[in-house]
Amino acid sequence: MDGAPRDDALPLFDAVTSNQQNSSAFAPALSFDRDDAVRVGEVFLKAARVRRIRSVQAVKVEFKPYRATLFSYRIRDGVALVKMHNAFCQASDEVLEQAAHMMLSGRKSPRRFSKRAAFDTFVHNLPKEAFDQPGARRGTSRAQEKPGRHRSLGASFERVNKDYFAGKMPKPKLCWSPVRARRIVGTYEEQRDRIVFTRRLDAKRIPEYVLDFVMYHELLHKALGTRRGENGKRRMHGPEFRRLERRFPRYREAEEWLTRL
Repeated sequence: MDGAPRDDALPLFDAVTSNQQNSSAFAPALSFDRDDAVRVGEVFLKAARVRRIRSVQAVKVEFKPYRATLFSYRIRDGVALVKMHNAFCQASDEVLEQAAHMMLSGRKSPRRFSKRAAFDTFVHNLPKEAFDQPGARRGTSRAQEKPGRHRSLGASFERVNKDYFAGKMPKPKLCWSPVRARRIVGTYEEQRDRIVFTRRLDAKRIPEYVLDFVMYHELLHKALGTRRGENGKRRMHGPEFRRLERRFPRYREAEEWLTRL
């Protein structure tokens, strides 16, 4: 990774960026100042030093009203150019640290820092309005219910429904994402009753059980619905969810595969 400029992004499913700055028309709590950028920069630089990435000597941070991307970065002339969704100006240092390590982990490097629970909770608790701010460009491509080239979402649903839900799970809309996201491999959209899968799972090299695991994970969200903790915030992966998720026989193997996408 040292010495080579890179531009890694963590997209959701409408991979569109914007060069506009934050607008106060969104929730007032999402206003930010120079101190927020400095805080993110310090966390990112610390993560780079922990990982011994010598190509990062300084960090420049910008907040953007992204419609679908959470963050992106590239290294140029020793400076890491980090762009993050506006919402991260309110994120805790723990969330920012996990995001930094995810950015710096690379595609093939060992994930010595794989903790992301705080990051996932923060992202899942973001309101829908966070991705519909003034200044964010609208995407033209959308997830569609089209057959995959190598994998069938319908067949995967039938297998998982039969094995784990006694064939009684109502079938949601099943869509392939218009982008090849690496880290967010699937998402259940409750209001639309649909599951969107990253295109990276539509490949011959991906074992069938890996797709089935993602299908099972997202169907658990559909089955359990949105739970809330004592603080009133949504809990996407509570104890019951994790217990049921581990019923999948090849849970650990599937998780390991997903880290290598």
